[in-house]
Amino acid sequence: MDRMAQIRNQKSEFFVFYFLAFIFLIAGCEEQQKVKPAGGKAQALSQKETKDANSPRKLAAEIKQLKKQLEGLMGINKQARIEAISTITSIDVTGRSNLYDKNDDKKKEMLIVYLRPIDDMGDCIKAAGAAEVQLWNLNAEPNEALLKSWEIEPEELKKTWSGSLLTSYYKLQFDVSDILTGKEKDLTLKVQFTDYLTGKVLKAQKVINSR
Repeated sequence: MDRMAQIRNQKSEFFVFYFLAFIFLIAGCEEQQKVKPAGGKAQALSQKETKDANSPRKLAAEIKQLKKQLEGLMGINKQARIEAISTITSIDVTGRSNLYDKNDDKKKEMLIVYLRPIDDMGDCIKAAGAAEVQLWNLNAEPNEALLKSWEIEPEELKKTWSGSLLTSYYKLQFDVSDILTGKEKDLTLKVQFTDYLTGKVLKAQKVINSR
């Protein structure tokens, strides 16, 4: 029964590939038909480049390459492919995450968060996703406890990837000069990471000192 299910899955993948390839070919032909004649050498060159990019020969070559890739994937056990992918299981807000004085005026105006996504093997990986950072003063009144929150979208988050000789991390920096008085004691840093591969929402928090 499992063998029959595997065959059905392979057939489904095969038909999906040809359907997508057909749509891709039609879209390319339609795009080619949309190109209207225009005067000038630059416009003529642009038309030629568009025509070459959408030529039947080029599209056929791309479809052939996709077919090879699909055949390669179909030759690998589906469960084996899934198990081979490293997935994030937790996040770590490192000990270096804290408030910093960046201009030597004896006032900490910069919050730096070092966020490490950890996979199922205990390694740090550059997982794609979105992050939310919150800074709390749990000693304040409940309605004033949340000092500020920031949301970092995947496109912005991936640009913050950095590291040292020992590890890698997302280095997130926030200006907090307008929300701290300098009189606060211990503050709580709460971080949430939404993994765009699995949909997991992972959380971590750390107490930092504002003085």
